[in-house]
Formats: sequence, C-alpha cells, structure tokens
Amino acid sequence: MTLMELQDILGQRIQIANDASITTDVKQKENEVSQTIVALAKQMINNADVVLRAEKLCYECDLKQSNIERMIGHER
Repeated sequence: MTLMELQDILGQRIQIANDASITTDVKQKENEVSQTIVALAKQMINNADVVLRAEKLCYECDLKQSNIERMIGHER
C-alpha cells in the first residue's frame, strides 16, 4: 500500500465519522475499525520516514556499509 492509498482510506474513515445518517451503534463499530487503521497508518508513516532518512544519508554517503543500510535492503 502506498501513502497515497493510505490517505484515501483515511479520508473515507473521516467521511464515515462525520456521516450523520449512521446509527450510534454502527458509528461506534466504525470508530473501532478507524482506530486500528490509524495505528497501522502511524506505523506505515514512521517506516516511510526511516526509509527516507536512510536514503538521504546513503545519498550523502554517510551510511556506507552500515547496519541501517542492511536493514532497509539498500546495500551497495
């Protein structure tokens, strides 16, 4: 899943949360699903941040032969 796809899903969850036609019981269940999605989304974003930072360091040649380079599969 890409971050753009994640953004679409989060947008859908916001629409559900704001939908006045949904009953309280259904909205509560939907909110529980949304909380799970948010937790996963945070981890995806954190992972992407780690990769971006590592890519920047690799580009700047500060990560030659490092553990982080092996962790993200970016060995040269």
